[in-house]
Amino acid sequence: MPRPTPKHSKPPALDGLMLAARQLVDGLYAGRHASPTRGSGAEFHDYRPYTAGDDLRAIDWKLYGRTDRYYLKRFRKETDLNLHLAVDGSASMAFAALDPKRSPSHRPSKLDTAKRLAAALALLAVRQGDRAGLSVFDAELRCHHPASGSLRQLQTMTADLEQTRPAQGPADLGASLQQLGSALRRRGVVAVISDLLDEPEGLLRSIDRLRHAGSEVIVFQTLTPDEIDLGGASAQAYRMTDPERDASASVQARPPQVARRYAQLIEQHLQHLRRALAARDIDYTLVRTDRPLEATLRRYLLMRSRRAR
Repeated sequence: MPRPTPKHSKPPALDGLMLAARQLVDGLYAGRHASPTRGSGAEFHDYRPYTAGDDLRAIDWKLYGRTDRYYLKRFRKETDLNLHLAVDGSASMAFAALDPKRSPSHRPSKLDTAKRLAAALALLAVRQGDRAGLSVFDAELRCHHPASGSLRQLQTMTADLEQTRPAQGPADLGASLQQLGSALRRRGVVAVISDLLDEPEGLLRSIDRLRHAGSEVIVFQTLTPDEIDLGGASAQAYRMTDPERDASASVQARPPQVARRYAQLIEQHLQHLRRALAARDIDYTLVRTDRPLEATLRRYLLMRSRRAR
């Protein structure tokens, strides 16, 4: 079972991660389609007369053509949905660059990017009128916040997320998602945010269990540019170690010498994941740490809103 989440006697002060999430969300386009949850739309309820300051996009122009008067459509939410963020907090998520001295000083680690993405998605869901929850995992669930629509609870959840540090040891995404499935109180959308640099079979089995239990799953794979393409790395020799395995099991290599074979292996891995997820009708998004997160999130939300129509 997940370890207990720290309790706060009062909501924490607005932390840096929450501020970053608000800036990110405020930078996205407005409107009811800006939601990570598909199906949380609304059904038509009735009309009301237009008043100065109302959004012109809500005017029913067909009704205007018949009546020569401006009326706005009013909608009623069909249901509130749960969005649960499952964030990988394993050791490999600490990676930011092969050679930090040669990389831009502002380049975040995979975990930093995952935190910002999770906080922004949670804020989007709550603003939409849905609920957001959070779990951080490595070999097991490290913390678990049940879904809530409260802004105070969102602030507490984001504060705990900001304090998350990479764990020591390997991740077990499949087992963690299985634990999460048992902990979820209500079905909804589960957003997995991870580098997915592991054998995919366990992940896919756990995803299938979540789907069979009635949850929708979406996947965000967070990777650095060096993990996608070694070709841009310097020619110097590096000692490469798997942070989630025995530190003595390392090799020394020069990226140009192994770049071609590495490119084949990582492409095979990514293609396998994409095809397996597409076959299950699961949204997949590659999140690169060197790309603006706002642009990545906007593209995803636009794609999701088109599918929901």
